[in-house]
Amino acid sequence: MGYSQGEIVEVNFKLPEDEFKPHPVVVISNDEINEIEEAFVGVMISSSTQYDNYSYLLESKMLTTPTRKPSQVRCHLISLIENREVIQRFSSVKSRYVREIAQKILADVFDM
Repeated sequence: MGYSQGEIVEVNFKLPEDEFKPHPVVVISNDEINEIEEAFVGVMISSSTQYDNYSYLLESKMLTTPTRKPSQVRCHLISLIENREVIQRFSSVKSRYVREIAQKILADVFDM
């Protein structure tokens, strides 16, 4: 079972402190790569109120299913995730906002 660009799924995300914790992630890699590799590039989503230059605020209007609490994409927390690591599916980020997230990652994380 593959995952599509923009989908929000839950995985045990490896955090900088070398611990794993269940977190939602947004799939940012394209569908063709996701299918070929049986894996995808995901960016962690957090409900933390800590906001910095690497955060992208998610609002309910950006999602196919509204969120219950404020969330943000942590644009510097990027990982390759195998399909088998997905715990559950949640929602999707609308394509316009997936592009904005990708642009923010390129600009703020990679200085491109």
